[in-house]
Amino acid sequence: MAAEPSFRLFGPLEVTDGSGRALDLGTRKQRALTAMLALEPGRAVSLDRLIDELWAGAPPARATRTLQAYIAHLRKALEPGRAPRTPPAVLLTREPGYLLAVPPGRIDLWRFTAGTDEGRAALARGAHAEAVAHLDEALGLWRGDPLGEFADQEFAQPVLTRLHEVRMTALEDRFDARLALGEAASLIPGMEALVEAGPYRERAWSLLVLALYRAGRQADAVAALRRVRARLSDDLGLRPGPELRELERSVFGQSPGLRPPPREASRGAVTVPAEPHGAADRGDGLVARSAQLALVEGLLGAVRRGRGGAVLVTGEAGIGKTRLVRAAAELAAARGFRTAWGRCVDGTAPAFWPWRQIVREAGDESGLLSAEPRSPRHDPGDVLFTLYEQVLDVLTSDETPLAIVLEDLHWADVSSLRLLTFVADAAVRHRLLVLATCRPEPGDDPGALRDTLAALSRLAERVELAPFTADEVASYLRAKGVGEEPGLAGALLARTGGNPFYLGEVLRLRGSEGTVPSGAQDVIERRVARLPDETRALLRAAAVAGRDVGIDLLEAVTDTTPVQVMAAMEPAVATGLIVEPPAGAEYRFAHALVREALYAVLGRLERSRLHLRVGEALEPVLPEAESATLAHHFAHAAKLGGADKAVKHASRAAGHAMGQLAHTEAVDLWTLALSVLPPGRDAERARILTELGQARRTVGRPEEARRDWAEAVRIARRIGDRAALVPAVAAIGGPALWNWRPYGVVDGELVAIIEELLDGPLPDADRAALLGALALELHYGPRSAEGERHAADAVELARKTGDISLLARTLNNYLLAAFRPGRNAVRRAAAEELANLPGLPVSGQVMARVFLMSCLLRDGDLPGWDRELARCESLLGTTPRPELESMVRVAQTARSTLDGRWDEAEELLAHDMRFGSALWGGRFRRLVTTFTCRRAQGRVPELLDELVAAAGEPDLVPLRPVAVLAAVEADRPGLARELIGRWGSEMPDDWVGDFLIPVWGLVAARLGTPDPRDLYRRLIPYADTFVVAGMGTACWGSTEYVLAELAHRLGDRDAARAHARRGDAAHRVT
Repeated sequence: MAAEPSFRLFGPLEVTDGSGRALDLGTRKQRALTAMLALEPGRAVSLDRLIDELWAGAPPARATRTLQAYIAHLRKALEPGRAPRTPPAVLLTREPGYLLAVPPGRIDLWRFTAGTDEGRAALARGAHAEAVAHLDEALGLWRGDPLGEFADQEFAQPVLTRLHEVRMTALEDRFDARLALGEAASLIPGMEALVEAGPYRERAWSLLVLALYRAGRQADAVAALRRVRARLSDDLGLRPGPELRELERSVFGQSPGLRPPPREASRGAVTVPAEPHGAADRGDGLVARSAQLALVEGLLGAVRRGRGGAVLVTGEAGIGKTRLVRAAAELAAARGFRTAWGRCVDGTAPAFWPWRQIVREAGDESGLLSAEPRSPRHDPGDVLFTLYEQVLDVLTSDETPLAIVLEDLHWADVSSLRLLTFVADAAVRHRLLVLATCRPEPGDDPGALRDTLAALSRLAERVELAPFTADEVASYLRAKGVGEEPGLAGALLARTGGNPFYLGEVLRLRGSEGTVPSGAQDVIERRVARLPDETRALLRAAAVAGRDVGIDLLEAVTDTTPVQVMAAMEPAVATGLIVEPPAGAEYRFAHALVREALYAVLGRLERSRLHLRVGEALEPVLPEAESATLAHHFAHAAKLGGADKAVKHASRAAGHAMGQLAHTEAVDLWTLALSVLPPGRDAERARILTELGQARRTVGRPEEARRDWAEAVRIARRIGDRAALVPAVAAIGGPALWNWRPYGVVDGELVAIIEELLDGPLPDADRAALLGALALELHYGPRSAEGERHAADAVELARKTGDISLLARTLNNYLLAAFRPGRNAVRRAAAEELANLPGLPVSGQVMARVFLMSCLLRDGDLPGWDRELARCESLLGTTPRPELESMVRVAQTARSTLDGRWDEAEELLAHDMRFGSALWGGRFRRLVTTFTCRRAQGRVPELLDELVAAAGEPDLVPLRPVAVLAAVEADRPGLARELIGRWGSEMPDDWVGDFLIPVWGLVAARLGTPDPRDLYRRLIPYADTFVVAGMGTACWGSTEYVLAELAHRLGDRDAARAHARRGDAAHRVT
């Protein structure tokens, strides 16, 4: 077999074969693809992620096929001698994408990080010479910026930032070690360069001061202290940190502690051997985890100095994640830290479950995360952000540093994951260390878990625990007192895959049976099989109840007495399958794998019966806030009579989740209630569907919400239930920046239903809400002007009620309904009123000001636009929420295109594509913004095919005039005429008309069709406005320029020049 290739990611990417010959990787994108895979050797990188990062969130239509072609080329380059039809050995296809099958040691970046970790660990244990050796070798690999040739690509940015920080820390570590070895004067030039490169790094300054002092340059040491104090004060308004101030006192006091170490100590340090890989001589009993624990130890020091952080420990089940974080927590406690734990539970716990445990242990006595539901009606995002800050206050209010542990993120509810992201991001500003564990599996909510892990990739140190090697298995056996036996370590490695948990279980069985079981699952099954019948029965019930279980529950579920339960559980405790924790429930499964194995072998009938018994036992004792647990158990017993209770508790839990701002959990719970609702309860089904739609809209799933509401409306109509019908219909008119409907769609049936409801008696609030919903439904049809009148009537009704929330909603409806050509003045007035409503939540304020910015830009009022942008930025500073920021960035895109800042416009577009709303219009915005940039760059032909193809789709009709103009500007007049013949040249009377009528004007001016005279007549009333697409997709400047081209086409040269002069004047004024 040919030697594996080597990868150099520092400086220009270079891949060499076994002989050192450089391999030709092909195009820049193929080289970028190679770098992406090399960043994660041995791990499958998903196809979707590769496509997204290669094309910066805007992939071509055939991106998958193109990527496959890149992979094929790279396989040939990486294995030039591979025979046809022979499976590749280096670049493999692995679900969900591709995997680079090379050891990390073949990649310089990985060797660099491993070397710096080893150097830091050696420094921590006082092996200074060894530390210098590791750090010298690692730093020698730095031959230029990592991924230097891809520095302009998004995937490289986090790597660049992280590794520059690693390098600076490694340089500090090396100077620290060399100072400990007695060097001083020779280090000073390098240290001066280090503080120049990182002028605010107080550790570097401390090392420089120490070196100057030990070199006999006390005056220079004092001068250096003054320099750093001045730098921090003048630039940042900060005082030096406690360690630097302590060093300053020591220098002025000529403390004996500043003297160089004795040379003997340095020589002694040289003789200390490196810890062998897999050594088991740690006092805490950890095997092969010393480097990982040393990393945590280093972070603890930083936390004490006021710079917190986070660590994510990943690895398969049983790999030792809990053991490592327990050792880390014990180490933190020994250093004077407070500690708090939260354990996620598989599918049964209410929202924020692990955080409830953590804040309680951290000192919260108010029931912060389990209190009565909050009202999210004004702005769930505002309330949620406030809640997050309250949690952070609990964690950081004490001067004593805190280490928190979250176990099993793969089971975490979505709300807990989002709170973790917030806390991890804030930790760096506090004396707070976050430790989290996670298995490499999809989790209860794959999308939310994926987003959280992506955020943690930049916020946290990631520690991935690997299975034990043969040497580490041998070390483990020695630590357990197992005698040397030829071939035993190899046999155990083969049977357990190096998994520490299975290794321990196998040793237990071997001690009693004298043989090694054949597989990991067999380990648990055989240990359980050897227990008494009554013990196995209790374990099966416990497996259904959860990882933690109490005596009372087991007693109720199995019809036994407390004494019988305790007696029967003793064998399970004795064999290590069950533990008795010091606090909380009486029993806990020693590992989640044990519970999972027991649960997996239960038959469907037994499983359902046990869930029913557990639910019935818990129902009288669990508080309402934990209704989700009851819903889970009764839903699993729905076929055995648990359906009614499942619906009851799921509905109650969903309402509580909405009140706790756990909207994703509410969606899941309403969906659960719907799935087990017995037939014949149509009114309740309509109610649940309406609530489910509200929850789905809140989490950004509008199309699913519409389907829920439509079904609720059909059911309520069929059974004649007006009380269920009105809220289902009214829900459709909720606040939004954009129309909920796909472009051009009018639901005639829904219009008739709303009109029928309006013909009957209604309270003013319901009538206003229904009029607003009707206005939105009419927007894309011939009755759009009538819809605007209905929206105006809704506003007047809302004013009479005095309900500010209702007035805000109806003004929002009006802004969307009146989004028609020539209506900018009335929309501007409505936006100003909405923006100035008292008590409007932050999301409402941002939305109102984005509406207003759109109107101001159409009026050419750029100073006013600037003022509103500043207000939006100020609001975003109080509540950093991606969906609100996305609204503002859309508005900014138009200004960037107006000012000719094309790169900035495309960056804003990329942000919108990552964080923007799920409403209709994402592709429209992307293509119009990109076309605007390509026009200015002279690159229209490269976008033409995609524009024409997209414009042919039924839901992208508004792109058709843009595609025609693109054909004209690409010098394809024949194609442009063909497209007009195919699609026509309709002038829309909806929100896009303000933009598309000027687009048709440009087409007419250059092609002679549609009728230039008609376009000139249509556009004259809007001569003093700017051409803006939607809420800010693009701005093409003054309409006067379009009129100038039309006048020129019509042969009126004087009018053309006058229009052009007025356009120039409009741009000068703005």
